[in-house]
Amino acid sequence: MGLCTARDKFLGRTSLQNYVDSFVNTGELKYQGVLSLNNTVLRKIWSFFKAKYRRLYSSTGEERTRLRLFRDHLIYVLKSNLKKIRTYRLGLNEFSDLTLAEFRALKTGLKISRSSRRDFIEDDSNDDELQRSSSKLYQRYYHARRLKRNLKTRQYKDRQFFDDGFEQFFNRDNDNNNTDQQSNGFDWRIKNVVGPIRSQGQCGSCYAFAMAAVFESLYAIKTNSQNVIQLSPQQIVDCSSDGNFGCNGGDFLPTVNYLSAKGGKIATEASYPYGVKEDSCRKNDINEIELGQVEYEEIPVGDEQKLAEALTNNGPMYIAFDAMHKDFMYYQSGVLEIDSCRNDPYILSHAMTLVGYGYDEELQKPY
Repeated sequence: MGLCTARDKFLGRTSLQNYVDSFVNTGELKYQGVLSLNNTVLRKIWSFFKAKYRRLYSSTGEERTRLRLFRDHLIYVLKSNLKKIRTYRLGLNEFSDLTLAEFRALKTGLKISRSSRRDFIEDDSNDDELQRSSSKLYQRYYHARRLKRNLKTRQYKDRQFFDDGFEQFFNRDNDNNNTDQQSNGFDWRIKNVVGPIRSQGQCGSCYAFAMAAVFESLYAIKTNSQNVIQLSPQQIVDCSSDGNFGCNGGDFLPTVNYLSAKGGKIATEASYPYGVKEDSCRKNDINEIELGQVEYEEIPVGDEQKLAEALTNNGPMYIAFDAMHKDFMYYQSGVLEIDSCRNDPYILSHAMTLVGYGYDEELQKPY
């Protein structure tokens, strides 16, 4: 059995960016129009990074290359954080020795399906105000009666869920759509219907995680459950096709089609755990829950009011965005504002689950 040393504890509780900031605070890193970064400080920070993230390189040449990348990222983050007009902070992290292309390959994975692109083009030609983004999914409140019919009585680990649970949840929250609440913000996490944050690792499976998280929340809402049952992104990665490509990316529509074809059933994370790679599709020895019939609808591109209404009234949503900007690689806190962030469906690259919105009083910024 290994012993935990004081250095291990220090590495564990100290973030890389906090370690970097300690040099800024003591004056060892200076910024007076030009960033002063001497080799001694750089080597200390580099050694901390390698120890914290257990980096081992195949050759001296590779380490030199990674160190140059690390230095460039370090300077970029420091300069960004020293700009007073910024509404957000960046922070170095485990990706700080990667190229931007390597990071994108690891942490994106959205591939807009051909049918979604066709829908966008057709809508765009008919009405510019009614463009569809294939990245917006939600379950309509006015389909509650249909969802109740499909729910009937479900049994999961000896617990019964009844028709009136779904209705009681929405009756309890009927004032969700009032204007004051929408302007002040809304967060599904405080209703205990959002699962934990998970990492896709080195696999382009963001679409699978986003879809699994949406269905987790909608199922918790539908069954009025106090516990979120984690669902399996790995099943989506391994078993869905026709527009999904395992660890090489996918989209929400092929995933919905896959789940619909198998009767609205999806495996639990506990019975079909994530493996950070594509594997053969498992059909035996898994525990699946019945989602029922899932209705989805798309929000017009750029209509944040409709987005807020849909989120508040219906539940967490599948969204996609252009994650190609470097600041996504290092975002740490605050309200991220990127002027060049585009919403053309051809360049959307990352899928996430939207669970709320709010207003930062200190920054005077909505988010």
